[in-house]
Amino acid sequence: MEQIKYYADVTVYQMRQALLVLFEYPANFIGWLLSNPLQFVMGFATLKFVVQEFGTINGWNYGQLACLYGIAVMSHALSMIFFVQGWFMGYYVIEGEFDRFLLRPMSVLYQFFFTQFNVIGITDLIPGICVFVYGCKAVGFAWDIRQIVTLCVLLIGATLIRGAIYIMMGTTSFWTKSTNDFAGFTQEFFDKTTMYPLSMYPRGMQHILTYIIPIGWISFYPAKELLEHVSKGAWITLGIGIVWLWLAGRLFRFGLRSYESAGN
Repeated sequence: MEQIKYYADVTVYQMRQALLVLFEYPANFIGWLLSNPLQFVMGFATLKFVVQEFGTINGWNYGQLACLYGIAVMSHALSMIFFVQGWFMGYYVIEGEFDRFLLRPMSVLYQFFFTQFNVIGITDLIPGICVFVYGCKAVGFAWDIRQIVTLCVLLIGATLIRGAIYIMMGTTSFWTKSTNDFAGFTQEFFDKTTMYPLSMYPRGMQHILTYIIPIGWISFYPAKELLEHVSKGAWITLGIGIVWLWLAGRLFRFGLRSYESAGN
């Protein structure tokens, strides 16, 4: 318990430092706040155009799609706040930045992700919430305590799945010794598979994204059950997120054995 308290204290301290840095340069934050949400607003506008032209997308109407899209964007935003460092693991490997982490009496993986928070990720969270609320209103979704808990569980699990995949992709840098950790490809893949109904893809792809790479559990399956007032999908998402994060941690520790520190 003392170790848990210690890590919690460090996390709170680092979050406070990140907020202080954010407010030290308010113009930068305002710029992100105005520009960053535009990509999701434009994406949602495109979705509306498609629905207006073709009716539904594989049986999903506009309100349901808004809920799905909102959940995908919210989980993306949370992963940007807590796990975006995974995109840049290659630079840390090449420049020997893990040396500092290895000398401290804390988990290396924890230090890598939680000694610096990407508070700018909040700018992604805002449009996600707005679109999701709009979608819930459009479908007449009835909220109660159980549904609120289900949504929270869903978002935690979805964020863990995303974070685990970021860790796994970043860990490849220990062997490739390259900054090309597939961050851009991974994010593009997430965007194409979490913001739209998984059922619109060929059956083979659906199986891959359900049973091999659990991207379908980030938004599609739990959102579908949430709209039906069923909570099982959210808990499955949380379970998958925990298991995948554990696997990612094991892979990271294995990759760390190949770390060669700084030098030529």
